[in-house]
Amino acid sequence: MKLTKNSFGVKLWGYFILFAAVILSALWLMQIVFLQSFYEGMKTQDVQRVMEALIERSDDENFEAILDQTAYNNSVLIYLTDSEGDVFYSTDEHGPGKRLRPGDRMGFFRPLPDYFSDFTSRLGQSDNGRISFTVDKGDFRGRALVCGAALQNGLLCVEARLDPVDATTDILRTQLMYVTIVALCLSLLIAFFITRRFSRPVASITSQAKELASGVFPRNFDKGFCSELDELADTLTYASAELSKVEGLRRELIANISHDLRTPLTMIQAYTEMIRDISGDNKQKREAHLGVIHNEAERLTILVNDILELSSLQAGNETLESENIDLSSTVKKVISRFEPIFEHEGCKFDTFIEPDQYVYADSPKIEQVLYNLIGNAMNYMGEDRTISVKVKNNNGWSRVEIADHGGGIEEEELPLIWERYYKSKTHSRPKAGTGLGLSIVKGILELHGARFGADSTVGQGSTFWFELKK
Repeated sequence: MKLTKNSFGVKLWGYFILFAAVILSALWLMQIVFLQSFYEGMKTQDVQRVMEALIERSDDENFEAILDQTAYNNSVLIYLTDSEGDVFYSTDEHGPGKRLRPGDRMGFFRPLPDYFSDFTSRLGQSDNGRISFTVDKGDFRGRALVCGAALQNGLLCVEARLDPVDATTDILRTQLMYVTIVALCLSLLIAFFITRRFSRPVASITSQAKELASGVFPRNFDKGFCSELDELADTLTYASAELSKVEGLRRELIANISHDLRTPLTMIQAYTEMIRDISGDNKQKREAHLGVIHNEAERLTILVNDILELSSLQAGNETLESENIDLSSTVKKVISRFEPIFEHEGCKFDTFIEPDQYVYADSPKIEQVLYNLIGNAMNYMGEDRTISVKVKNNNGWSRVEIADHGGGIEEEELPLIWERYYKSKTHSRPKAGTGLGLSIVKGILELHGARFGADSTVGQGSTFWFELKK
């Protein structure tokens, strides 16, 4: 498969590399650029959660022990003060400060933080009695996060150290540098491998598909390494088989039509020459010869009309002019037009027609369906020279059955008799016909949304039926 900038392989490779680059870029942003803000945000949430837990238990008689345990577990500094800055109690992870008696400020070894005035000012301006902010405690002590809340009998101040993340960032930057190089190399290799795995079967399928245009129908398309490509290959294999079948049927149809056209044309030409050379002055012979020419011309007209009708149906150009019709009367009318032919040829109808079977349909086209099905039955009727016709109600549908008592159709051929260009291998037509009748019947019935089919038993005959909604 030739690789160009718009080829499947190049685009797949490019998208894979882009995906890897996006993931690595996200890692760099998260771990290096935004690490400090993520850390401070998470730390703030943790300290606020600690402070809320203390507020809920501020009335506990063992509150000081709770403060000590909380400071130890979370490595925070906690102050309980009044609004004037008098410290009631303080504790951190190293242990508690000394509790002072009223008026006694001696012996307290944990001084009030420098930011306390800012702390009380912020707390006084708070709408919900909660605050959080960061402070810089000096060169060697770094920055700290301060959270505070107003209690019923004082102020609660929780301080947590914000550890510097510069060293962590340097370590992560070095690690990510190696990870990026390795990941990009692996991405290139994996993308190249996947591209080849995808592009090779696609190129093979494309090459085989191109053969369809030249009339070559591969029996099997090469499959890929994923189910989607396998399904595509199976679909194209099925399409190739169907196209091969249609091509064979098309050639057979052309051969049949050519034969059907050649015979009347030959007859017309021959009898025209006979009239010119032999019977031109003999009225009786001339009339007989002209009758043959007329009959053969009718055969040509029927053939051409059938071909045009089938082409129109398959192209979807036919429209229905439906109305409420009595299907029983329509069937009787069509049968009556066949009766003179039947009497002449010693044939008969065996009918069972329930009255008042009204359906919404295009009357001329339904008559054409009946003509074709009865004509087909005439060609294949059995030795009893009888065609059975039934019209009856079937659960809200009007059902028409037309049966002959001829040789029947093989079971494996039944699904194929409606297909375009198909001609049964077990039937030989004793009378002239186009061989397109059932295809036309199928097209008209599908246009009506009808149900239809055929049942047959070899040696006993065939029954063609259709149903129209009442």
